[in-house]
Amino acid sequence: MIQETHRRSAIPALRLVAGILFGLAVPLGGCGPGESPPVEERSAPTAGEGSSSTTPLAVYHTALTFVGFGREPSLVHLRFENRTEPDRLRMEYNGWIAGTDAWTPVLGVVDSIPVPRAAWRVLPAGPLRVGVENGGELSTLRLELAGGPVRIDALEEVSSWSGSTGQRESLRFADLQAGGRVESGWLIQRQRARLLDEPAPDRRIQTFLLADTLGNGLLILRDRAFSDAPATVWTWLDGVQLDWADAVLLDLPGSTGLPGSWSFEVPDVGLFGEISGSEPMMDELPEEGTGFRLYRISATIGFGNEQRSLSGIGVEERGP
Repeated sequence: MIQETHRRSAIPALRLVAGILFGLAVPLGGCGPGESPPVEERSAPTAGEGSSSTTPLAVYHTALTFVGFGREPSLVHLRFENRTEPDRLRMEYNGWIAGTDAWTPVLGVVDSIPVPRAAWRVLPAGPLRVGVENGGELSTLRLELAGGPVRIDALEEVSSWSGSTGQRESLRFADLQAGGRVESGWLIQRQRARLLDEPAPDRRIQTFLLADTLGNGLLILRDRAFSDAPATVWTWLDGVQLDWADAVLLDLPGSTGLPGSWSFEVPDVGLFGEISGSEPMMDELPEEGTGFRLYRISATIGFGNEQRSLSGIGVEERGP
């Protein structure tokens, strides 16, 4: 079962940060109330920064997923895997942006460096540059691409929780700069870790992240350790945040293959809906073993006498 601790809450609407400075050459400095926190530009560590004798042999996985508020929302999915060996850190970083008919690769790096002090951190590699906050959480990502830069700025944090292996995860407002335009949206960061001498978990983790043009959002997380495992549902509707840890998420009859369809309901609250997935654009999830599947999704949710239509990304994965 997902090891997140949630409680139902309602908070005032958070204000989106406007006027984010995207000039790549401008340093990010101190900030006042309402501004983004200072970030530290990270460069690759050099030999001697870390101690391989004190670093456990492990694999660390970080995933970032962005869903924009546009009528045809921008969709981005980035995956970072760090694997420690006795004297090296092996990095495998990949990322895609959704187009009309396909997911376009924007990151594909395989590299290694001497083991740094914090082997779990995402590091600059290839076209990737990163900025981190004081706690080490990612704040800015830049991809220097031939067709122009792609940049994600994480803004206000809306919710955070402990993931399935104890790492901190979060949902935030964010801005995406790509193709000469800026689009606001939602950004979820998920993290997992495993010691290399432990077997990979045989469980499928599902993440559904959706948004609409008004900035409303729906996030559903489920760790399918068993077939009827409950899901955690988080909503941001009309500026009010609500979350529940005991939602019901069911495969709809006849949807055992691909694409899938699901119904969800929050008992005793009156929130319900259906989610439909498209054919996967990326399908590297075998019947057994580690891997992932990535696809577009759309949803209709109802609460009271209202209905909303949202769209976004579905991710299913095992591992690391």
